[in-house]
Amino acid sequence: MFRFLPVLLLEIQIHSITASLIVEVLQPRYRAELGDDVIMGCRFRASEPLNLTRLSVLWQARLSREDAAKEVYKLTKGQEDLTQQHRDFRGRATVLQAELKMGCSMLRLTNVKLRDAGTYICLVDYKGDDYKYINLEVEARYKKINIQETREEEDMILTCQSEGYPQADISWYSENDANFSTFASTTYEMTDDGRYNITSVLRVKPSIYENYTCIFWNKELNEKTSAHRAVFLSGKRRRKAQLPKRHSDL
Repeated sequence: MFRFLPVLLLEIQIHSITASLIVEVLQPRYRAELGDDVIMGCRFRASEPLNLTRLSVLWQARLSREDAAKEVYKLTKGQEDLTQQHRDFRGRATVLQAELKMGCSMLRLTNVKLRDAGTYICLVDYKGDDYKYINLEVEARYKKINIQETREEEDMILTCQSEGYPQADISWYSENDANFSTFASTTYEMTDDGRYNITSVLRVKPSIYENYTCIFWNKELNEKTSAHRAVFLSGKRRRKAQLPKRHSDL
């Protein structure tokens, strides 16, 4: 079994590595969308044909600098052992058994949450032990922007609202590319699942007809999502249009 105390794996430097076993990551970094499933993996090479009854695997996570390491999944001598699994991962974390026979420890994490982002360690013990670190990033795209308009005397009040992560910057433009962002009031709140609930309000005095656009720019993802609204003065025929679209290029 493991020669290291599991709760300390991510808090100390491990210098004792047995040459008879080598662990490699399939990729050092993974990115997952909120609510999706993700599979992270490492492969291990043993000096002899694999005997599952002698194989132990441990996955741990360090999700923030303040938190201690959390046990995600453990396999002991070929048998699943979830007695010390952290409650945050219960019912959501497992290792694909068929892949173990091919020398891969593939951790499947379902219904990914924003708090799952962090550093994971894949430790394998098979007549010696080795480990590797893997980083998981979790994002929640601003897929839908809700845009509404209300009228107050001669003013038109436009409101854009959306939820996502990481935090987005909001800008407003008219159809002639005039920038109205400095006239908008934007508020940020946190949802229970850790997303940003962003609401931006713009008050304008439109001409007979004018089209306004609010843009959510997620800088970390290099992604823009926009919504449009056509507005009219009182007494004129009012047309409403909402055309959400996403731009991957700035």
